[in-house]
Amino acid sequence: MKLALGTAQFGLDYGITNVQGQVCPSQINKILTLAKQENINTLDTAPAYGNSEGILGKTSLCSQFNIVTKIPALKSDESCVNQYVNSSLKQLHIEKLTAVLFHQVDDIISSPLAESRFNSLIKLKQKNKISKIGISVYTPEQLEFCIKHYPIDIVQLPLNIIDQRFITTNWLKKLADIGVEVHCRSLFLQGLLLVPPEKLPSYFTPFKDYFNCFSEAALQLKVTPLSLALAIGLQHDGINKIVVGCCDDKQLSEIISAYTTAKTINEDLSSFACDNEKLVIPSNWH
Repeated sequence: MKLALGTAQFGLDYGITNVQGQVCPSQINKILTLAKQENINTLDTAPAYGNSEGILGKTSLCSQFNIVTKIPALKSDESCVNQYVNSSLKQLHIEKLTAVLFHQVDDIISSPLAESRFNSLIKLKQKNKISKIGISVYTPEQLEFCIKHYPIDIVQLPLNIIDQRFITTNWLKKLADIGVEVHCRSLFLQGLLLVPPEKLPSYFTPFKDYFNCFSEAALQLKVTPLSLALAIGLQHDGINKIVVGCCDDKQLSEIISAYTTAKTINEDLSSFACDNEKLVIPSNWH
């Protein structure tokens, strides 16, 4: 099962299309129970996701999953990251993290403290507090720099049927060839791909053709937009995990069902790609 469960909604009112708000604790237990039953074995979290780690740590199921978390954006004079790892371990009530990523990759690119920051994670890995260390990136350029300068075990990157930058630049194959684990996020472009094109916020009007083409393709293939959105993550062997979020167990059940259908979609999806960063990078949205 390539699906991994994103937990931003557990600690925040997250997502441009999220109308349900932060997920309540009782619903989180239902989601985790269903995830476990369906062989979803990985949770993606971060201190930046509000109190997500603390909420997960209070559930009885948390320790039964592989946990990927992240180092939050660092102050300019911070070199040691131990405090963040130890805080995550304490909040989650576990002794070892499956992976720790730098949430803001510029913290190990443009800072004079970059090397010492990464070395701190290496030492924690040597102490058996972390299994894998890596980065969360937004652009192929960030990824290229880090792969050249650091011993990366795992990369989280954005990918969806509209944002195919890491496919067109051949990075998925390159990472597979050197044995780097790849987790993909933003498969639904923060939910925009699941919204009828006519209901999109006005900011996206200049990009309506991409959404119209996507919607029409789902109709022609006789699949849901959810299945078509997931398909891009299943057509590439170099992708190890697809990180998806949900607001209740019903949504997760729908995603799991759509995942089964998505595995049967073999059409070439390259024509849907857009490289305009005003669309594919959510931090650019206004």
